[in-house]
Amino acid sequence: MNATTPTLNPFSENDSKQGSNWGLMIVAILLGTATAAGVLLWRWPAIAAATATPPPVQTSPATKTMITAQSKDWDFYTAEIDTLMTELQSERVAYEKKTKDLAAVEMRIETEKKELLRLRGEIEQMRQELTTETTQLQSAERTNVRSLARTYSNMKPTQAVAILAEMSDANIAKLLATMKSDVVAKILGEMSRTVDPAAEPGSKTTLAARAAAISNQLRLFKNEQPPAKP
Repeated sequence: MNATTPTLNPFSENDSKQGSNWGLMIVAILLGTATAAGVLLWRWPAIAAATATPPPVQTSPATKTMITAQSKDWDFYTAEIDTLMTELQSERVAYEKKTKDLAAVEMRIETEKKELLRLRGEIEQMRQELTTETTQLQSAERTNVRSLARTYSNMKPTQAVAILAEMSDANIAKLLATMKSDVVAKILGEMSRTVDPAAEPGSKTTLAARAAAISNQLRLFKNEQPPAKP
């Protein structure tokens, strides 16, 4: 029997090979750890220096001056902003005050406008009433003037001129405007021959100038002469 007969030996050839592999792995791990420890020990001074707290920096006087100047510049800039904000706030308050004042002015103007309209209505009413009263007065005056004109027409021209000479030219013109043309001609003719009573003593100035002025005013009057009797 030449065939190989299996045995029951626990330390066979395969188990021996696996044991040698584990040994090599353990040796490799030990060698790596030792190498890392050696490198760490070799680099430790540099690592300690890098992780150590840095010493305080000594600032030179020039650097301190520059930092102080920059701080002042920033403070000045902040003050400018505060000033600008204060001015804007003041302008806003002033604008709001002007708006309120303008609203008050508009309200006052509206009130005054209403008051003016009311006064205008009252004045218009008074004007109409005054016009009515003036018309009535003119009618009454016209009646009186016509009555006086009839009285002076019945006088002699010399007597009438003596009285008319004391009146104003306007009143004389009103009276003559209601008289007949032949009576007016006699009175004006008598005035041209009568000495002006207002002239200086001894003067021969007549009422001719006044008669001419009165004749000129008669052109402005409407025909107030009564209609001729048939």
